[in-house]
Amino acid sequence: MIRKNVFLLAAVFTCIISACNKPKVDQLKSVIEHYSKDPKDSLKLKAAKFLIENLKGLATLDTTSVESNQVYFDLIYNTWKHEKMRVGFRLPIQTRVIDSLNAADKLPQTFPSVRYVDDADLVTADFLIDNIDNAFYVWQNMPWAKGISFKDFCEYILPYRCSSTYSLDARQFFLDKYKNLKDSVKNSENPFVASQFINNDISKWFAEDLNLIGRYPYLQPIKFSNLLKGKFGDCQDAQSVRITALRAMGIPAVMDEIAGWGNSDLTHYWYKVVDPVHDTIKTRITNKNIKTSTSYIIPTSTFDEVDYHEYPANIELKYIRSVPKVYRRCFGIQANSLAIIKGPNVEVPKYFLNPRIKDVSKEYLETADVSIRLSNKNHKYAYLCTFDNQNWRPVAWASNSNTTRFKDMGKNIVYLPAYYSKGAIISAGSPFLLDSAGKVKLIKAAHRTETVKLYAKFPSRTYVLANEHTMVGGRFQLANKSDLSDTVTVNTVKTTPFYKTEFRVNDNKKYRYLIYQFKNIPIMHMSELTFYGLDATAKEVELHGKLIGSKGSYPYKTERLYDGNRANYFKSARDDKFTYIGIDLGENNATKITRIAFVPHGDDNNIASNDKYRLYYWNDAWEPIAIETANKDNTVTFKNVPKNALLLIKDIAGGIEERIFRYKNGRQEFW
Repeated sequence: MIRKNVFLLAAVFTCIISACNKPKVDQLKSVIEHYSKDPKDSLKLKAAKFLIENLKGLATLDTTSVESNQVYFDLIYNTWKHEKMRVGFRLPIQTRVIDSLNAADKLPQTFPSVRYVDDADLVTADFLIDNIDNAFYVWQNMPWAKGISFKDFCEYILPYRCSSTYSLDARQFFLDKYKNLKDSVKNSENPFVASQFINNDISKWFAEDLNLIGRYPYLQPIKFSNLLKGKFGDCQDAQSVRITALRAMGIPAVMDEIAGWGNSDLTHYWYKVVDPVHDTIKTRITNKNIKTSTSYIIPTSTFDEVDYHEYPANIELKYIRSVPKVYRRCFGIQANSLAIIKGPNVEVPKYFLNPRIKDVSKEYLETADVSIRLSNKNHKYAYLCTFDNQNWRPVAWASNSNTTRFKDMGKNIVYLPAYYSKGAIISAGSPFLLDSAGKVKLIKAAHRTETVKLYAKFPSRTYVLANEHTMVGGRFQLANKSDLSDTVTVNTVKTTPFYKTEFRVNDNKKYRYLIYQFKNIPIMHMSELTFYGLDATAKEVELHGKLIGSKGSYPYKTERLYDGNRANYFKSARDDKFTYIGIDLGENNATKITRIAFVPHGDDNNIASNDKYRLYYWNDAWEPIAIETANKDNTVTFKNVPKNALLLIKDIAGGIEERIFRYKNGRQEFW
């Protein structure tokens, strides 16, 4: 037994001893020694070995490096304790607290000097032993954990972390919080039933909101204890909380992710309960742009299923985000990952330097293998990239050869084959569409040219139209009495507005109060509102006055309607006593109103009249074609555009959402 343990200790610590100082090595050895004393602990000994063998390369947020932000989370936490908010109205708590603190204390709002600490130098023997004992307790005592193999237990229940931040007492916190879980789910042996109960509960108190994080980027990264205090974070933060809770209760869970969507930007993360016996998801995502929900397979992969008919015929409407690849973030190092097999001195994209990602695309997608001949054989590895609104992002890799084969690729996506050198993506061939049949269709610019008429720089999405649709039924009104009892309706919004809209007012009377009435519309959105009338010289001018009516839902306040920024917007508050917005010109300032203009709450990706646009086509790099000014009908025309080319249009005034497209049959086809 002694000899066996000596060999075991040598095997376990060979991979980590060079990375740790002696006191830490002694800490890890004591874990092995603790479970070597009793043969009944043989599985716990194997579990300890699994954790320790996979510590190398793990780094955790040094919580002391983000202490400058602690004041925000402490105040949010105290506010939560004293202020009860209905579900769905919790976000203003964080926003109001942070804004009030910044205003009152004039905090610098600086980004912390973030540091990370090697896990092998951080974890203690006591922590690992407590983690292992608690994990075994739920594995052996929770009804839904009975059928989980030891291998899956090690990967999906045992790990103490699933992201780069964790809390020492997280397991115990969630064990206490959900101590009645077995009774709540009536001792169900289905881990999906238990997981849904926990997920539903977390959704009531944790706000997963990228816009909120974008408003206060200096608060990131957020340490785990502050995720529980502040109750908000991005999608990776939210999954870290959920997975930690699920694992604490013996539910096998893991974080799956998309390195880059096929027709959108950003990465995406979600939790997955790993139990094929009870998993009800049997279909696979096709990436076809049709009205069908796939969000039960991959959250947020579907915008919504509502079909809006009231939009211009030439505009392409997107129902889905397409998925090229899905990877699983494991605790155990994956022997076949690119980070492990690439060898020394071989440069690879940052995403693939992670040795713990595993390709699980076939669990989610209808896939096809892609075999293509590339332009250069001097590179050891090649990549397939998707466009992330600004750049090409590598999402898959393969060994480079005479015919390079990429396995299990999502269909109905445009890919660019590429190499990676000196930190840059280098084109390795023509972009191509992988169609529904799994066929590769090259996209190469022809020598022939054509004239194109473009309507947008980005496809419209159903949720954008839903925001615009909230204006339908609203009425533009004029009045002279302060109680608005003499209002005259001069226009009613009858169809979903899509572009900036203006109309003439055919009324020769003078008016003081100019409003937009949205009574019977629960939550109304609008980006810009402008009133025009005659000044003392009978010249038409833009009118200004005191803001009246609804103040809006914080932070989407009424002032945003008049800031000249189409990307900002007003949103009414559900419980506001006022159902209108507008201006009071003041006593003795009534005037004839000549016209009214408004911009619905869209995404500001439509072609806007008078803006200047630059068009590009792909020829191993983005080559500019021309700059043109948009027409009055919210289109822009370019001549001498290569046929069948992959195109990209940018607004000179700015913007971050631009999608690749082809011009086909007089219409933009976005990818």
